[in-house]
Amino acid sequence: MGKRNKFSFMLATVFIVIALFAAACSSNTNNSPDNSPNNNAGKSTDAPKKNVTLTYSIWDKIQQPAMEAIAKEFTAENPHIKIKVEVIPWGDYWTKMSAAAPSGTLPDVFWMHGGQFVKYASGNFLEPITSKVQAGEIDLNNYAADLASIYTLNGENYGVPKDFDTIGLAYNKELFDQANIPYPDDTWDYAKLAEVAKQLSQPDKGIYGFGAKLDTQTGYWNDILANGGSILSADLSKSGYDDPASIEALKARYQMILDGASPTHQQMTDTEATEMFKSGRLAMIFDGSWRISDIDSSEIINGKWDWAKLPTGKEKRGNIINGLGNVMSAKGKNKEEAWLFLNFLGSQKAAEITAEMGAAIPAFNGTQDAWLTSRPHLNLQVFTEQVADAIPYPSGSESYPVWFAKEPEIMSQAWGGAIAVEEAAKKVAEMMNQAIAETK
Repeated sequence: MGKRNKFSFMLATVFIVIALFAAACSSNTNNSPDNSPNNNAGKSTDAPKKNVTLTYSIWDKIQQPAMEAIAKEFTAENPHIKIKVEVIPWGDYWTKMSAAAPSGTLPDVFWMHGGQFVKYASGNFLEPITSKVQAGEIDLNNYAADLASIYTLNGENYGVPKDFDTIGLAYNKELFDQANIPYPDDTWDYAKLAEVAKQLSQPDKGIYGFGAKLDTQTGYWNDILANGGSILSADLSKSGYDDPASIEALKARYQMILDGASPTHQQMTDTEATEMFKSGRLAMIFDGSWRISDIDSSEIINGKWDWAKLPTGKEKRGNIINGLGNVMSAKGKNKEEAWLFLNFLGSQKAAEITAEMGAAIPAFNGTQDAWLTSRPHLNLQVFTEQVADAIPYPSGSESYPVWFAKEPEIMSQAWGGAIAVEEAAKKVAEMMNQAIAETK
């Protein structure tokens, strides 16, 4: 073969190789071989996922069926992740969490209360979810009344709102009927409450008109707000317990005990006020929406009780709104799976299950209607209608765990008759202001 023919042959061969190479590249565009980057990404998604069991700790046995239903729904969508719902009674819950936090053995996901949040967030025991929020994986605007702010500290998000609660006036219809007194309604003020409480009281029979219990969220915090006082200043920098309006409200509540319209502090210590109401010994009591199932389970008053709004005070109708949050451990071994579950707990589907089973008022916007109709024999609307009157539970500072632990120690002295209510209120204010100053 001549040089020209050899050159032509070689050139043709090169063209053939180039054509084949181009064809191969074109084919790879639509059908990558197993070792291509695109295919590896797809394969990692489709690869079998490790089986994981997460622990989800809660404190309310009444809500356990709903939480287990949510967990079951989640596992149906994520078969490789099983959820163990663990119920620890409130009295033991925080003792166990306090011990587990520093040892790195907190549950994967668990309920958080606004009153305990700062302690766990500032101790770096909770996993921040700020990056998830910023990435749009969850929208905290989906929840009512800015509830997500309860679980925010120093600009970091830690919790997903679960539910919310407000306070209502529970009343025993049977005791009202026997006394031929109309049921409480929206026109009631605190003077009417005190008047009717006296009329309904029969101390000789162990029956009282109202439970003027020593309590904050379900007690005198609401009275203070209604009377124009405050628990804390708006910027959380000063106690409001020494405000004359606050002191007046505290005195009015304690006066109901002195008037025999309420059991004594000792009686309500021996038998918790809600238990007295459940047994038919109290005609009225302030209580939270979370106690609905508990009260309704009483065979003694089932079908014989209902809810009304809290009475109005000199300034307004006071109410405290709080909301539980779901959080995850900063030391969890399966954070990816824990986040998937935490996100699901904050979903509309989880909220709908919560509502339909009547477990709590779900925080997710637009899902409360099912909860309102979950017990058609009760006037549950009072809890959602009072949101407009409510202020958030005042726990958003590092001083809260300090002063809140000491507050009942002082106020119980007044409720037990050892010191005057005004003196106790001023002592609480002094203690709170000191705690605020020391934690700045």
